[in-house]
Amino acid sequence: MHVAETSSITGVEKMKIVTKQFGELEFSEDLLIKFEKGIIGFEKCHRFLIIDDEDYEPFRWLISVDEKEIGFPVLNPFLIVPDYGKELPNSLVERLFSSDELLDVFCVVTLNGEGGKVTINLKSPIIINYDSKTGEQIILPSEELSVAKPIT
Repeated sequence: MHVAETSSITGVEKMKIVTKQFGELEFSEDLLIKFEKGIIGFEKCHRFLIIDDEDYEPFRWLISVDEKEIGFPVLNPFLIVPDYGKELPNSLVERLFSSDELLDVFCVVTLNGEGGKVTINLKSPIIINYDSKTGEQIILPSEELSVAKPIT
């Protein structure tokens, strides 16, 4: 398991947090992803780390640095819905496939959702911009998208 690296700057002071999911994590401030508006339902959480853990692949974790007990498993929605791009705003699709910016799209996963199922929220993806170290959760207008699509 490691904190996903977005850049490597030497000589950067390390910070530590103790998380519910992974215990103590050490990271440098340059790995923080800042969410100006927070995450829906967690608007007070503005700083997050993206955690890779081989035991959970292809899932990743979005862990709050502001409230250490808050962490979300996330997944690339294209793994579940290959044509998910048609649901995204055209301007975002252009940015995703451009070489000008390094972006990722994730959707929050609920591990013990309705009926104990693992579900994914396709309605409210999270966009990570690794260049600017910012993140944003958006709500897509499509009525076809589920906030709790079972993952099979």
